[in-house]
Amino acid sequence: MNARLLLLTLTALSLAACAPRDPSGPTGPRSPSIDFPDLLPLQDLYSLQSFSGMADKGGMIITDSTVLRAVWATVFANYAVGQKPMLPAIDFKQNVVLVASAGQTPTQLIWFRITKVRERPGHLAVLVESAWPGCGGVPVVTNPVHIVMVPRVSSQAVFEFVDYTEPCP
Repeated sequence: MNARLLLLTLTALSLAACAPRDPSGPTGPRSPSIDFPDLLPLQDLYSLQSFSGMADKGGMIITDSTVLRAVWATVFANYAVGQKPMLPAIDFKQNVVLVASAGQTPTQLIWFRITKVRERPGHLAVLVESAWPGCGGVPVVTNPVHIVMVPRVSSQAVFEFVDYTEPCP
């Protein structure tokens, strides 16, 4: 009976090792789940994996509805009027919007997202993490965008982009 239990345990562990990576972001030692008091809560507004109108890689902080309206129109420039999502109502006295764009990429996306926002003296530190197929990906130009809302504690933001793409073996 012990041999059977051992065999079942080893089988379960080997299957867990083959499980696909969580598409919501990285796991393991590179992205520890340690809670820091300076982390701000994120509220997803929109995640677009491809075909946005944002051609350049970068990040921006939006502090008013006029700029949000213009950026929203740019993000969804490649969509027909009936396909564009509604502009979210944001209380800019309490919140700001952060937009991260990957720019034009030569392959399909595994994931691209703002994963952490930390309050720093004079600015927000925004971590944007991504992964792309190292090899064997579909050759198609994509330009992903991730848009989140955070509490308004600063009107400046510094974006750091980290790519976890593993090279082909």
